[in-house]
Amino acid sequence: MPTSFTLDQLTDSNDNFRYRPDPMINNIEVTSSRKKAYKPLPAPPTRRQLTGWTVEQVGPQMWRVFRNSTTQGKQAVIDYNTLEGAQGFADGCNGEHKNPTKMSAASLRNKAKEHLSDEEKADLAALAAGEGI
Repeated sequence: MPTSFTLDQLTDSNDNFRYRPDPMINNIEVTSSRKKAYKPLPAPPTRRQLTGWTVEQVGPQMWRVFRNSTTQGKQAVIDYNTLEGAQGFADGCNGEHKNPTKMSAASLRNKAKEHLSDEEKADLAALAAGEGI
């Protein structure tokens, strides 16, 4: 049976509606069965830990590109509906891994000095001397 109130019960002497919070509302405890401890994801593998990208067929018209590393094993990266697309992506990743693109001059200047390779240090010296890289 629905609860019914008269207008007199809901208004004060100035005919303003009054709000009385339910005192039991603070006693309600919200629980969840999905409470799990936060577990951060592992850091992605470093360049030295990566061993390459491979393609495998995972469905009738689905190919998946996997990233392989010595520390985290095989990880799915992206799905393609054609073998050519998946193989092109994997070939591009493998090519970039074996022969990385040079950093731009702006990025090279911003990179922390202790992380520069010998080749990058030479490029930075050339830039300082007014030459190109």
